[in-house]
Amino acid sequence: MLVAYEASGPIRFTILLFLWPIIALFDVFGYKNAALKLMIFVATSGVRESEIKLVARAVLPKFYMDDLSKDTWRVFSSCQKRVVVTRMPRVMVERFVKEHLRADEVIGTELMVNGFGFVTGLIRETDIDQSILRRVGNLFVDRRPHIGIGRPAEMNSTTVLSLCQ
Repeated sequence: MLVAYEASGPIRFTILLFLWPIIALFDVFGYKNAALKLMIFVATSGVRESEIKLVARAVLPKFYMDDLSKDTWRVFSSCQKRVVVTRMPRVMVERFVKEHLRADEVIGTELMVNGFGFVTGLIRETDIDQSILRRVGNLFVDRRPHIGIGRPAEMNSTTVLSLCQ
């Protein structure tokens, strides 16, 4: 919602707001990928990638910081190699994660950008979870990550947390 409003204005924000019940239904019925893809499409299609980066730098860090718990930060900061994995587009979280959390790597969905620098609203991944799982597996080829932090609802065999010791 913030990206839709800050990068494009109230019209895109209103469209996303009206679509919110459909997005919530997708989520409730287990179509999390479809819900995320719809949100990303509405919020980013036709927006310059540079605008998304500006919003990610100026607006989103405050909201990300509010969502971070002190205990989680303490555990995360004690790790030698810090990797943040998200289903959100990498461009939206990368700057915050690298500057504020001092992470080494960010793995997220990748937005498609046309030759003129505009985001198409589509993402490269067809199956978000499997793509991210594969990329994390490739990052830790020689060993398994020691610690994984996530929400309890995400603790199943198809998540990144299943790769952790």
